[in-house]
Amino acid sequence: MTTDIRRAAGTRTLFDVLLSMFGIRRLSTDKDLADFRAGTTLQVFCSSPTLGTVKMLSIGKGRTVPHAAPGNLYLAADAVTWRNQRTGENVALQGPFRLSPSERKTPHPKMARLDLVAGDEQHVIVIPKADVALVTRVLEAADR
Repeated sequence: MTTDIRRAAGTRTLFDVLLSMFGIRRLSTDKDLADFRAGTTLQVFCSSPTLGTVKMLSIGKGRTVPHAAPGNLYLAADAVTWRNQRTGENVALQGPFRLSPSERKTPHPKMARLDLVAGDEQHVIVIPKADVALVTRVLEAADR
Protein backbone atom coordinates (compact mmCIF):
# COMPACT_ATOMS: atom_id res chain seq x y z
CA MET A 1 0.00 0.00 0.00
CA THR A 2 1.15 3.51 -0.69
CA THR A 3 1.29 6.15 1.99
CA ASP A 4 -1.25 8.29 0.08
CA ILE A 5 -4.50 6.84 1.46
CA ARG A 6 -7.93 8.47 1.50
CA ARG A 7 -11.49 7.35 2.17
CA ALA A 8 -13.68 6.63 -0.83
CA ALA A 9 -16.75 8.79 -1.52
CA GLY A 10 -19.21 6.39 0.15
CA THR A 11 -17.07 5.74 3.23
CA ARG A 12 -17.96 8.78 5.27
CA THR A 13 -17.33 9.85 8.82
CA LEU A 14 -19.55 12.28 10.71
CA PHE A 15 -17.07 15.04 9.88
CA ASP A 16 -17.33 14.18 6.14
CA VAL A 17 -21.12 14.45 6.34
CA LEU A 18 -20.88 17.87 8.00
CA LEU A 19 -18.41 19.11 5.38
CA SER A 20 -20.64 17.96 2.53
CA MET A 21 -23.65 19.68 4.13
CA PHE A 22 -21.74 22.95 3.81
CA GLY A 23 -20.60 22.16 0.28
CA ILE A 24 -16.95 21.85 1.30
CA ARG A 25 -16.32 18.21 0.46
CA ARG A 26 -18.23 16.43 -2.27
CA LEU A 27 -16.49 13.35 -3.58
CA SER A 28 -17.66 11.05 -6.34
CA THR A 29 -16.86 7.66 -7.78
CA ASP A 30 -15.35 9.36 -10.83
CA LYS A 31 -12.96 11.35 -8.60
CA ASP A 32 -12.16 8.15 -6.70
CA LEU A 33 -11.28 6.35 -9.94
CA ALA A 34 -9.14 9.26 -11.15
CA ASP A 35 -7.27 9.33 -7.82
CA PHE A 36 -6.89 5.53 -7.91
CA ARG A 37 -5.36 5.72 -11.39
CA ALA A 38 -3.01 8.44 -10.09
CA GLY A 39 -1.72 6.05 -7.42
CA THR A 40 -3.86 6.87 -4.39
CA THR A 41 -4.90 3.95 -2.20
CA LEU A 42 -8.62 4.11 -1.47
CA GLN A 43 -10.10 3.01 1.86
CA VAL A 44 -13.62 1.56 1.80
CA PHE A 45 -15.53 0.54 4.93
CA CYS A 46 -16.07 -3.21 4.70
CA SER A 47 -17.46 -5.47 7.39
CA SER A 48 -17.26 -9.19 6.85
CA PRO A 49 -18.09 -12.36 8.77
CA THR A 50 -15.70 -14.42 6.61
CA LEU A 51 -12.52 -12.38 6.17
CA GLY A 52 -9.72 -12.87 8.66
CA THR A 53 -10.12 -14.88 11.83
CA VAL A 54 -13.79 -15.86 12.05
CA LYS A 55 -15.27 -15.27 15.50
CA MET A 56 -18.48 -17.15 16.30
CA LEU A 57 -21.16 -15.49 18.43
CA SER A 58 -23.64 -17.43 20.52
CA ILE A 59 -27.28 -16.69 19.70
CA GLY A 60 -28.72 -19.00 22.36
CA LYS A 61 -29.73 -22.63 22.64
CA GLY A 62 -26.27 -23.76 21.53
CA ARG A 63 -26.46 -22.01 18.16
CA THR A 64 -23.73 -19.75 16.84
CA VAL A 65 -23.33 -17.37 13.90
CA PRO A 66 -20.19 -15.77 12.47
CA HIS A 67 -19.55 -12.26 13.79
CA ALA A 68 -19.34 -9.58 11.07
CA ALA A 69 -16.06 -7.90 11.94
CA PRO A 70 -15.76 -4.22 11.01
CA GLY A 71 -12.83 -3.36 8.82
CA ASN A 72 -11.59 -1.49 5.80
CA LEU A 73 -10.88 -2.63 2.29
CA TYR A 74 -7.75 -0.97 0.93
CA LEU A 75 -7.75 -0.72 -2.85
CA ALA A 76 -4.28 -0.09 -4.25
CA ALA A 77 -2.91 -0.52 -7.76
CA ASP A 78 -0.77 -3.47 -6.68
CA ALA A 79 -2.90 -5.09 -3.94
CA VAL A 80 -6.33 -5.44 -2.38
CA THR A 81 -6.17 -5.81 1.39
CA TRP A 82 -8.77 -6.03 4.16
CA ARG A 83 -7.82 -4.82 7.66
CA ASN A 84 -9.83 -5.61 10.78
CA GLN A 85 -10.52 -2.34 12.66
CA ARG A 86 -10.39 -3.94 16.10
CA THR A 87 -7.50 -6.39 15.87
CA GLY A 88 -5.44 -4.85 13.06
CA GLU A 89 -5.34 -8.22 11.28
CA ASN A 90 -4.51 -7.86 7.58
CA VAL A 91 -5.83 -10.18 4.87
CA ALA A 92 -4.37 -9.87 1.37
CA LEU A 93 -6.94 -10.84 -1.25
CA GLN A 94 -5.71 -12.59 -4.39
CA GLY A 95 -7.47 -12.52 -7.77
CA PRO A 96 -9.18 -13.37 -9.93
CA PHE A 97 -12.09 -11.51 -8.36
CA ARG A 98 -15.80 -11.88 -8.90
CA LEU A 99 -18.33 -9.69 -7.09
CA SER A 100 -22.06 -10.34 -7.10
CA PRO A 101 -25.09 -9.23 -5.04
CA SER A 102 -25.86 -11.53 -2.13
CA GLU A 103 -29.20 -13.29 -1.78
CA ARG A 104 -29.42 -12.03 1.79
CA LYS A 105 -29.95 -8.32 2.34
CA THR A 106 -28.43 -6.06 4.95
CA PRO A 107 -30.78 -4.25 7.38
CA HIS A 108 -29.04 -0.90 6.79
CA PRO A 109 -30.49 0.94 3.75
CA LYS A 110 -27.18 2.56 2.74
CA MET A 111 -25.17 -0.68 2.83
CA ALA A 112 -24.92 -3.50 0.29
CA ARG A 113 -24.19 -7.14 1.05
CA LEU A 114 -22.08 -8.77 -1.66
CA ASP A 115 -20.58 -12.17 -2.37
CA LEU A 116 -16.89 -11.88 -3.21
CA VAL A 117 -14.90 -14.65 -4.84
CA ALA A 118 -11.17 -13.96 -4.47
CA GLY A 119 -9.08 -16.68 -6.06
CA ASP A 120 -10.38 -19.95 -4.63
CA GLU A 121 -11.93 -18.34 -1.52
CA GLN A 122 -15.51 -17.17 -1.06
CA HIS A 123 -16.36 -14.27 1.22
CA VAL A 124 -19.32 -12.12 2.20
CA ILE A 125 -18.70 -8.38 2.47
CA VAL A 126 -20.88 -5.43 3.46
CA ILE A 127 -19.86 -2.08 1.97
CA PRO A 128 -21.57 1.30 1.43
CA LYS A 129 -23.85 1.27 -1.63
CA ALA A 130 -22.13 4.44 -2.85
CA ASP A 131 -18.83 2.50 -3.10
CA VAL A 132 -20.13 -0.60 -4.92
CA ALA A 133 -19.37 0.79 -8.40
CA LEU A 134 -15.87 1.80 -7.33
CA VAL A 135 -15.04 -1.55 -5.76
CA THR A 136 -16.44 -3.39 -8.78
CA ARG A 137 -14.32 -1.38 -11.23
CA VAL A 138 -11.14 -1.68 -9.18
CA LEU A 139 -11.54 -5.46 -8.78
CA GLU A 140 -12.23 -5.82 -12.53
CA ALA A 141 -9.08 -3.80 -13.27
CA ALA A 142 -7.07 -5.95 -10.85
CA ASP A 143 -7.90 -9.05 -12.90
CA ARG A 144 -6.33 -7.61 -16.07
